[in-house]
Amino acid sequence: MNLERLEYFAAVAEHLNFTRAADVCHVAQTAISRHIAALEREVGCKLFYRTNRSVELTPAGKAFHSEIIPMLDHYHRALEKAKNAYSGPASSLHLGIGPYGMGFVSQLFREFHSLFPDIGLAVSQFPYGELMKRLEEGAVDVIFPHPDTPLPEDGKRIRVQHMFAAAPGLLVSAERAKEWFGMEPGGERPVRKWELNGKDFYLLAEPFGPLSLETGRAQLLEAGLTPASVTPVNSVSGLFLMVKAGLGAAFVPSFMGEELPEGLFLLPQKLLPAQNYCSMTLADSQNPAAELFSGGILTSRTVMDGIKKGIR
Repeated sequence: MNLERLEYFAAVAEHLNFTRAADVCHVAQTAISRHIAALEREVGCKLFYRTNRSVELTPAGKAFHSEIIPMLDHYHRALEKAKNAYSGPASSLHLGIGPYGMGFVSQLFREFHSLFPDIGLAVSQFPYGELMKRLEEGAVDVIFPHPDTPLPEDGKRIRVQHMFAAAPGLLVSAERAKEWFGMEPGGERPVRKWELNGKDFYLLAEPFGPLSLETGRAQLLEAGLTPASVTPVNSVSGLFLMVKAGLGAAFVPSFMGEELPEGLFLLPQKLLPAQNYCSMTLADSQNPAAELFSGGILTSRTVMDGIKKGIR
C-alpha cells in the first residue's frame, strides 16, 4: 500500500466517478482503475460497487475511507509544514545558548544544515538566567537552558525535548593534575573528596538564575567539599584562563571536553551528580523550522549518540 494509491482511492470516494477522479489526479482513468483494483486485492474485499451508470462505496469502502482521510490530511499538513520551512518566516532558525552551549551545539548545527541547507542558522549567547525570557519574547526559536532552569508558571506554553544526561568534570591544569592527584595525561581516574578539600575553586557565576554564585557554593557544600576559596568568573574563557594559570580548579559539564584549550584536563568525578540537558521551544511557535529542529534533529538517535560519545 502506498500514498499515491490512497490518494486515488480518496478521489474516487469523493467524486464517485472514475473519470472525474482521474482528471483531478491528472492521470489516465485506466491508471485509477488499476490502482483501485490493486488496493482491493490488498485489502481483501471490494471497496466500490460499480455499474455502467454509478459508483458507490461498499460498507467496507466507507469504513476504509473514514480511517484513510485523517491520515491523508495529516500527511498533507506535514508536507505543507516542511515546505513552509524554506520560505517566509521559517527561512531561518535562531538558537539561544548559555555559556556552556558551545560544547554540543556546533554538532547539532552541522547535522541540521546537512538536512536543510536552505534554512539560515543563527545563534546568540545569553546568560542562563535570561534564556527563558528571550524565548518567551520571541527573540530566539529554540533555547538550551541550564538543567536547573525552572519552567514558568504557565509551563504548558513551553515544549521540552530531553537530549542527554551529563555529569560535571573537574577542570584542572596539567601542572595541578600531577601535583594534586598524581595524574598524567591518559591516566585519569575519578578524583576523591579528600583530594579536593582545601583547594581553590573558580565558579562560572551569573548575577541571578541557575548559575548564580550562591547556587554554585550550595552545590559544593552539598557534595561535602570544603574549598579554601570560591572565586566567581563571568565567562567560560575567563574560567579557562584562571584554571590554566594553575590558580585553582573548576567543575564544568563533561561535554566541554572537546572545547578545552591545550594544557587543561577534565578529570572524572563522582561527587556532583549528572544533570539532564534539554532544549525548549514555544508550544505555539509559528516557525516550522523550530519543529524540524526539535522534533527531528534532537530526536535522532544517530545525532544524540554522536554527542554522547564526548560525554564521560
